[in-house]
Amino acid sequence: MLNEVDKMKPFQEKKRKEINPFNEIISMLNANHVEYQTIEHEPVYTSAQAESITGLALSQGAKALLLKTDADFVLVVLPGDRHIDFGKLKQALLAKKVRFAGEKEVKEIMHCGLGACYPIGSFLNLRTLADPSLIEHETIAFNPGVNDKSIILKSKDYVKVASPEIARISK
Repeated sequence: MLNEVDKMKPFQEKKRKEINPFNEIISMLNANHVEYQTIEHEPVYTSAQAESITGLALSQGAKALLLKTDADFVLVVLPGDRHIDFGKLKQALLAKKVRFAGEKEVKEIMHCGLGACYPIGSFLNLRTLADPSLIEHETIAFNPGVNDKSIILKSKDYVKVASPEIARISK
């Protein structure tokens, strides 16, 4: 059985490459020929603050949260106006324990600070679950790993680039 240090190794190896989440996301969007808009703004730290910047409804903001399960880390993405339903999440992950990642874990794995997690974990080899209520909207917005920028794109393009597992995990 892997201990906590062994579980962090894949993410630590990525860190040595000095990943810049914003640049990685932009590269992925461009490589997939996705139309998107980048908005530069004053730093925001909550979905509600981001809503006022993007002009989209709170439900169109992709709130990304890094969580730790019994076995591994997972990225959970849901609309800004919803909350995690831990019962549904545990069931979807087949996990007994799920907790929020700490500040150090977020920095180590996602290369960003708390409040700056982004909804694309594929370039980190990070399992990503998205609630279907987010992608019911034609357009969504998200934080690209920094608090002073937002990206707006079509939800179908988000799914194309991020390849999340779709699971009802919010309430």
